[in-house]
Amino acid sequence: MIVKAKIQGYNEWLFWEEFPQQKNSSTQLSEKYISITKSPIQIETYQILSPGFFILHAEMSFSEEIAIRSEIDSEAIVCQFILPKSEQKNHINFSKHNIRYVPSATDSYTIPAQGEFIYFLVILTKAYYEQLAQINSNLHESFWEKIALGNRVSIVEEDLQVTTEMKHVIDDIKKTTTKKELKLMYLNAKLLELLIYQFEQFSLCESDHEAYLKDEDITKLEEVITILKAQFVTPPTHRQLSKQVLLNEFKLRSGFKKYYGTTIHNYITRLRMEEAKRLILSEHKNMYEIGSSVGFKHQASFTHAFKKYYGILPSEIKGKN
Repeated sequence: MIVKAKIQGYNEWLFWEEFPQQKNSSTQLSEKYISITKSPIQIETYQILSPGFFILHAEMSFSEEIAIRSEIDSEAIVCQFILPKSEQKNHINFSKHNIRYVPSATDSYTIPAQGEFIYFLVILTKAYYEQLAQINSNLHESFWEKIALGNRVSIVEEDLQVTTEMKHVIDDIKKTTTKKELKLMYLNAKLLELLIYQFEQFSLCESDHEAYLKDEDITKLEEVITILKAQFVTPPTHRQLSKQVLLNEFKLRSGFKKYYGTTIHNYITRLRMEEAKRLILSEHKNMYEIGSSVGFKHQASFTHAFKKYYGILPSEIKGKN
């Protein structure tokens, strides 16, 4: 299988790869870095190729709208993620993902000028996906039934928000220092983890009819995000939020998780941890002051929450950056 992509109007290829043969697959893993810097484009990519999958992690910045043209010459499963590089610089809604079956295709994706963002792409051979994704759900069975028809199909019709959990897996893949002889095993585990997070979110959209979101509901949920960003240090209760945006508490909780792929509590934690990390790296404050400034009354609670979120103590964060 050959996969390739380039930015329309430019000679440089973003990638052009032919999947290696299946024999001796346990030892076949290649990695490379490619940079494209040509106004208005700046791209830094990390690429991994194995017999069963191709991974592209691209940090991109465009000052003008561009179009990416991609080609796949045989059937494949494609997982595509577009997310902001920094939530503080980009609106949360500039974030989406989906899983698609592609029998073979030439596509063009238009991406508006959005500042810095990450384009994460996983292309799996059908055989590799079938072996990897042993997911027992009605949604997955339905996906396989549609694949059997041989037509291009997406798991869900509309792309969904990239969740915090998905972003962490994408970061893990990019930053791993796992030794090469173990990296294929590591990547298999991470790709499966990413697929599970995607299917969990897809299932929420398919199963809960009562949580069907109308356009006005989405507008109110986006208002909730604005409120939480401004008040995450002392956030309102669910009841208070419900009254502020005129949305009942059930739809507030279920709709928020469906639309954003995370709970209100987890989103508040995310905002607090990202602000705490920023303060540690940029401000000369002790950990008690930082914990208090992001909403924790006790330093021990802050330390525990920080380690649970980032995997390291707050005092260790400077050594990792």
